[in-house]
Amino acid sequence: MAPTRRDVLRAGLGAAATATLLSACGTGADSGGGSSNAGVALPDRIPFAGPTPDLPAAGDVPPGYYAYPKQLVRSVSGTPLSGGTVTGMTMTFLSFPPGRDENAAWQEVEKRLGGKLDISVVSAADYETKFNTTIAGGELPDMILYSSGLNNVPQFAQATCADLGEHLAGNKIAEYKNLAAIPTVAWQNCVVGGKLYALPVCRNITGGSGFVNMRFFKELGIEDHTRIANSAEEFLEICKKLTDPGKDRYALATSNGSMYSLTLFTQIFRVPYGWRVDGGKLTSARETPEFKEAVAFARKLYQAGVFYPGSEGFTTVQRGNAFTAGQAAMVYDGFPAFPGFWTGLRAQHPDNDPRPYVPFGHDGGDGVTYQDNVILAYTFVKKAEPDKVKEVLRVADFLAAPFGSEEYQLLKYGVEGVHFTRDATGNPVPNERGTQEMTVPWDKFAANPPVVYNASGGKAYADYAHQALAKMLPMAVANPTTGYRSETSDKEGTKLAKPVTDLVTSIIAGRAELAELDGALDTWRKNGGDKIRGEYESAMAAG
Repeated sequence: MAPTRRDVLRAGLGAAATATLLSACGTGADSGGGSSNAGVALPDRIPFAGPTPDLPAAGDVPPGYYAYPKQLVRSVSGTPLSGGTVTGMTMTFLSFPPGRDENAAWQEVEKRLGGKLDISVVSAADYETKFNTTIAGGELPDMILYSSGLNNVPQFAQATCADLGEHLAGNKIAEYKNLAAIPTVAWQNCVVGGKLYALPVCRNITGGSGFVNMRFFKELGIEDHTRIANSAEEFLEICKKLTDPGKDRYALATSNGSMYSLTLFTQIFRVPYGWRVDGGKLTSARETPEFKEAVAFARKLYQAGVFYPGSEGFTTVQRGNAFTAGQAAMVYDGFPAFPGFWTGLRAQHPDNDPRPYVPFGHDGGDGVTYQDNVILAYTFVKKAEPDKVKEVLRVADFLAAPFGSEEYQLLKYGVEGVHFTRDATGNPVPNERGTQEMTVPWDKFAANPPVVYNASGGKAYADYAHQALAKMLPMAVANPTTGYRSETSDKEGTKLAKPVTDLVTSIIAGRAELAELDGALDTWRKNGGDKIRGEYESAMAAG
């Protein structure tokens, strides 16, 4: 039997807790849910039978590869199209690619598809405006990526988008092998208004918890990056030992707006992600005793002088630069930053040893991580006759090809000899043409989660990343409001939270007292926090 949204939610809540604590919102695209989302049948998960990995997958933990697979698997038989055309609109964070006529990779993709794929590529900065303009014009493409910015998502989906549950729920997904490999938790994020209306653009479920430079930790006899301390007090002492102002080195660097990288400490104290649910009643993460403990601990660290001076005003780039330069032994950043840190730190000093950090528990147990990076966004399919919807899904299935498939290699690297060559161990190496033409955002319609692989990192990189994910993913907890909607939160949540955020920053820096937090939370509740809570509780009760 296919798992329902409630099954997934219950499993997530049984694990532990998640990140953007003061905004108390979900991850990825706005689901816009609110009514009868709970009993929706989700697609079965059928793992991709790809090349044998060096590090096996387990549940949601991805496989790891020390080098690029030599024997690839063809994941799509035949051609998804029969001479027809599928249209789409999506976003890019990169430079715009050459169009079809000047793009050999695009031409090869269409050859494999057996028809045309006409896509409109929009910069991420302009995408929300373009999305709303397209919706207002009434001329929808067959596939359209959605991330945020629409107030009436359920109404839009019901009026204009195909119910994908009719084609993908349960074992129906088996017809689309690449889509079937997508984790169940990602499909949960695609439920809108009580139906499965979208395709997920997957990420690694957890965004990660930060990084440590084990070069400095090993000087203290600490060897395991998945367990750098056994308690909050032990961590405080470690941070003091790591800090050496004479060498311009501190335990931690932070950045502006992060409340002194508070997520590092909320995970140690097992603060829930966004909300905690008990008997249908919600408690905001900021209202929990654990949150207050985390703030108090961050204040202790500040008083101990272990943060890099002035880093509370850093941008995230400056924060990362401090870590790369060896000015901080530890930093909070997302898991996608690992390849850059791996290359950057090792270039700075041969003994630098960047690795993902895994939260420990303040009391000797385990910490938690958050399901804060389940999907980047999701893609709607325009309402059409069943045969047309199936055609679009076949194209999406091709575009969602997992690592280790022929299709993935084509979509990621292009045509061998035209867009890339191989290094001595078989890793694809893009040439100049590949760098220019391979910016088509094929993976911004539907995508499987990334595997653990880095061409320049080899075995060590894969081992460290896989070890961390194997610990973090079982610890990752969901936000129980994911898939539900609070109109007040959508419109005013960030504004309502800002006074609390500002106060917490001041408390940590010693400009305000911890006791003041209670009054700020009372104000938050009166100004709209209780209204947000009530809207979520009503939506959850209805579904």
